[in-house]
Amino acid sequence: MVIYVSKAAFLEVFMTLAHRGRLALLPLTALVLVLSAFFELATAGRRPAELRKTILINTQAWEASQGVTTDGTDFYFSSKFGLIKTEGDFKTVLIRCADAIPPEFKALGVSHIGGISYYKGKLYCAAEDSKVFEHPFVLVFDAETLSYTGESYEMDAERHTKGLPWVAVDPDSGVLYCAARDYATELMRYDLKNKRYLDSLPLVNDDPDFSLHKIQGGEICGGVLYTAANDDGQSIGRVDLATGRAEIYLKRSLFPGSEGEGMTVSRTDQGLVLHCLDMSPIFLSAYVRTYPAKTD
Repeated sequence: MVIYVSKAAFLEVFMTLAHRGRLALLPLTALVLVLSAFFELATAGRRPAELRKTILINTQAWEASQGVTTDGTDFYFSSKFGLIKTEGDFKTVLIRCADAIPPEFKALGVSHIGGISYYKGKLYCAAEDSKVFEHPFVLVFDAETLSYTGESYEMDAERHTKGLPWVAVDPDSGVLYCAARDYATELMRYDLKNKRYLDSLPLVNDDPDFSLHKIQGGEICGGVLYTAANDDGQSIGRVDLATGRAEIYLKRSLFPGSEGEGMTVSRTDQGLVLHCLDMSPIFLSAYVRTYPAKTD
């Protein structure tokens, strides 16, 4: 088996490390590139076609290991503790906040940022005391500076018994959507203005046992919620918010041990597209994979 790593990709990494004075990391980075190429080659026949695929290596991958959202021009990524803002190449960092969780939430045990969603100049970030699940919060950051705005929403721990992995804000209504982590059969809706839960939206599917499992991130566009999950096959879901009609749109079918993470939606010259994030099994590389969105 021949594993191909493009000269352009290797040269880009070499120049980046040289610029940062980190050429000592070149052997490790070369190994990461080779292993990542192997994972991609091994699954090439079963993965859906990608309009674009961007690999992130080492610190780039760590800083983009949880969620992704966009304001239509720039992109925002979350890691377990931090936030970054990048240009449309997903690599050029415009601003970084490596330690984003405010001290008052750390004092409650909040130690994990998950899925994120952009809305009217702010980032709405799911945060939780991971593995304890007593304090699920939505923390709000300024999208321009990545600084905490002082705005937060404490969610109901009795509803979110396995934490708060993701949130998505409807840009038309301002309603925030979320769901149970495991086998969700409904979407919870939260009124940001009045800080209260609204009626849940049941998911409708011809299969009575249908659910959305292990959602890691979501984004809403044109009355449709798209979700990205870390279930078997790392599926992308699609929910019509007017009816609750839900389906699995595609499966990323990544190499075993990979983790499906968050996703976002943007309009490009190729139409409406989904940018979906995943981590490789070695957790030293990540991908942003771009797929066409279903718009009918």
